[in-house]
Amino acid sequence: MQQSIGWPTISLVRDPSMRLTVGRCQDPRLTYLNDSGYNVVRLPRKGIIPLGVLGRDHKANNWLGTLDQIWKSDFPPPITGAPQSVAALTGTKTSDFKLSVGLDILANALNGMFGGSAPSVESTYQNAKSIQFTFRDVRSTGIDPFLVGNFLSKGDLADKNPVVKRYFSNLNDVDALVITEVLESKSLGVTGKKDANTALSVNVPELQAILGTKVSVTATNSSNTELTYEGADYLVFGYKAFGIAMLNGEWQIYGVAPDESGAFAVGTTLGDPIVDAGRLVQIE
Repeated sequence: MQQSIGWPTISLVRDPSMRLTVGRCQDPRLTYLNDSGYNVVRLPRKGIIPLGVLGRDHKANNWLGTLDQIWKSDFPPPITGAPQSVAALTGTKTSDFKLSVGLDILANALNGMFGGSAPSVESTYQNAKSIQFTFRDVRSTGIDPFLVGNFLSKGDLADKNPVVKRYFSNLNDVDALVITEVLESKSLGVTGKKDANTALSVNVPELQAILGTKVSVTATNSSNTELTYEGADYLVFGYKAFGIAMLNGEWQIYGVAPDESGAFAVGTTLGDPIVDAGRLVQIE
């Protein structure tokens, strides 16, 4: 059974760890937003913005910068709209993730909130077998693709730039994406489960002592089984993008379905390593 909640949607029951594609299981840490139409940002952070460009090079995903850094147009760069609440996603629960997967997603969320390495909370959930997440206070910011198209309709590409040459020369297994929308939140609901019908009660003061003051922890019920972790800032945890290519001197834009290959993580500060589904990449 799946619950349809309008745009966007998310599966509430299907086990994401068993999704199959081309004869293999997908990694749910990289795909849990795909049914809602978004790619996953594995390490939530600030600074991933609409008009940003991702380069995909033989399964390695790299944050390259923003489109206006390499394209000088007769039109001004389009401006991101004001953040909009995503009421249809806020409050939605995911499927149950097996414990190791859920702890990895939670650790990345906490690392983002800390802006670096967060203390481990694995001991808090050592008696759980699975983890379920609840999306809290989700909002989106974006730029209409038509406005991106207007910006690209006339101008000059910095084609002497070696990074531009790499990603916009139609090489095999090398392409680029332009981000048009991002999902942001500063809090996440978490429920540990002993089995399908029994949730784990958590000692909230003890957990708060582990995390310190950078992340607040509150229980959303009297039994302390569902907790909300909240940081100080809204962080990007998902995005939508279009493929973008230069062909015969003209820009080509094409749709790209969200999938495992679109998942990536950018370090918390400029110059940090970039981690994606395939490997660790350092951009100098």
